[in-house]
Amino acid sequence: MEKKNISNRVYSLLVSNNFKCNADGRAFIYNEIGALAPRELDAQKWMPVLQYAERVGGCQPGEEYQYANPQGFISTAKVTGLYDLPKDMRNPVLICFSGMMTAHLCSFEVLRMYAKQTGTLLPLLAIGKGGNKGLYESVFNRESGLMVGSEYNAYYNLLEELAPSDYVRANERVCKDMDTDGNFDELYQFAKETGRTEVTFILCSGNFSYDKRLLAEFMLKARDSKFADIKMHFVLTHCPIITNLSVVDGHLSEIMLGYVAASLGPLMKDTIDFDGTTTSSRPERYLMPGVTKADWSVFEELIKDFSNMGWPNYAELLYGVDHEQAVLDIILSDLRARGSFTSESYDKELKEDLKKYQDFLGGRYQGGDFLEYLQGTTDKSFFK
Repeated sequence: MEKKNISNRVYSLLVSNNFKCNADGRAFIYNEIGALAPRELDAQKWMPVLQYAERVGGCQPGEEYQYANPQGFISTAKVTGLYDLPKDMRNPVLICFSGMMTAHLCSFEVLRMYAKQTGTLLPLLAIGKGGNKGLYESVFNRESGLMVGSEYNAYYNLLEELAPSDYVRANERVCKDMDTDGNFDELYQFAKETGRTEVTFILCSGNFSYDKRLLAEFMLKARDSKFADIKMHFVLTHCPIITNLSVVDGHLSEIMLGYVAASLGPLMKDTIDFDGTTTSSRPERYLMPGVTKADWSVFEELIKDFSNMGWPNYAELLYGVDHEQAVLDIILSDLRARGSFTSESYDKELKEDLKKYQDFLGGRYQGGDFLEYLQGTTDKSFFK
């Protein structure tokens, strides 16, 4: 009865607010209702869904994708694991991004193993603005903390616990407070402002289900003539399913399922084939191999009931859900996601994960030559 009463109250508020589902619209409902208790999630039920999400939305190390670039030839995006980057990269730069608070640990594993294998320290860049359609407003909008200010600043704060500040924030000035059209534009701007005419971006998201969405959008953007003055190559590091961390993004939770829903949902929307065939008036991404043949019924509950980052059109497109019902479902999921964390819990959990990781490395960095420190860490892999 209580669940029905909450749904009815939320529906009435949505009617009064014209079913707005953007950050402001969701904050309006939250301010009236408050956070809801997150649902109990059965690992036996959800782990097979996550594993299938990795198959459909993720890429396998060794895969390659060819796409047109504005220089007039064909580029190849390469997929690797965290521990086996290509040997022939031109001016590589490691990119930590996507919003999930697992990306910094995955990125550090890439950085660490590359240093051990090559004796070279990768340049680092973290990107990302407010994040998660306003869901984290209470976390980012505060004076101090690890996860504060923006996604990229949260990553820098976390990486500063693992590496010297002058290395971690060496490239921060390039992207700080910069208004961009998205991650691709930000990478292009970084290359331009740092005088790079050719660069290999190593993409590390911490999200096992995000690979195809990321490449589908990046590869389509890459053909725009406005990017023709810089040769940009992409290496995507596939991150594994992570369920053993303290942070809410790093174990089965409302937040994790929301990220997966947001990664999978766009794969069938506004697509264009690699040969240029499309039915969309404004294609936003390539249609990636295997996507249309996937069993999308596996993700129905995930996308309908756990899309706490917005975008009701995914449920509408994939499952024929009425618009008002789709918005209601998103708002209820948003309120449950808000009940999954506080500013204080995020910082506490992130610190626990950092301590666990530093212990695994054999001790935290405490000054001196950073490259030597990396080379002296364990040869074992933190992420299997």
